[in-house]
Amino acid sequence: MELYDQKLQSLQIDYQEIDIKTSFGRTRVIKTGNTSGKKVVLFHGINAGAPTTLEVVKPLLDTFQFYAIDTIGQTTKSAPNRLNSKNQDYAIWASEVLEGLNIENAHCIGISYGAYILQKLIQLDQSKINSCVFVVPSGIVSGDPWISTKKLTLPLIKWKLTKKEDDLKQFLSGFAPIEDAFTYELLHQIMVGTHLDISIPKLLKAKNVKDFKKPVFVIAASDDVYFPGEKVIQRSKVLFPNFQDALLLKNSKHMPSKEFHSTIQNKIEEWLG
Repeated sequence: MELYDQKLQSLQIDYQEIDIKTSFGRTRVIKTGNTSGKKVVLFHGINAGAPTTLEVVKPLLDTFQFYAIDTIGQTTKSAPNRLNSKNQDYAIWASEVLEGLNIENAHCIGISYGAYILQKLIQLDQSKINSCVFVVPSGIVSGDPWISTKKLTLPLIKWKLTKKEDDLKQFLSGFAPIEDAFTYELLHQIMVGTHLDISIPKLLKAKNVKDFKKPVFVIAASDDVYFPGEKVIQRSKVLFPNFQDALLLKNSKHMPSKEFHSTIQNKIEEWLG
């Protein structure tokens, strides 16, 4: 939580903290940006939190009004109640949050696990969504089992046995830019201080979104060990009836480094503008 506050303050932005009551527990939302701009809802990656997500889109605050939602049951300012990813809990929760914010027909951005939550919301309540941007999304394709074992599973097992920092760095470097000091410290604290949810989201089926006709855009990473970028884009074209466009971040891991932020910002502004 100290790292959460540190990142939020470092952004040097005007913001409002809103707590929404849901049937699953209290949910924190960071509201910021242009009050006259189009409403954009952010669903962050697993355990990432609203401040880290807002950092990526900070230059867009002059154009859009953002609602960065802290996912419940993760390392955020929302309640620690973990939901069942196999049923409709996340969809109901997300819908209740948007109702509490009086948001209808908003642009939605789902990042990694947040994309899975957005996919759940699509299947439950399309009325709140104007368009979707999926960023390094889960729920679309699976990674190569051999590559995942080599780059993630074996290094993770080794670190759990040794507890050495070098072994942890080897594991984290498989998907994140650990040369960034804040990113490394955040991931380090998550690894040593939380009970991780390691369940893998089920892949989305075309029949479940065949009636979703709102525009869909995709940003994927070429070197994503979890969700390989080219496969993500190809299957997204098949899944979504109104697939519009995609951006492949070349030489990017699952968690894009800061050098890709401007590219991501430009595409989001182009698509939502």
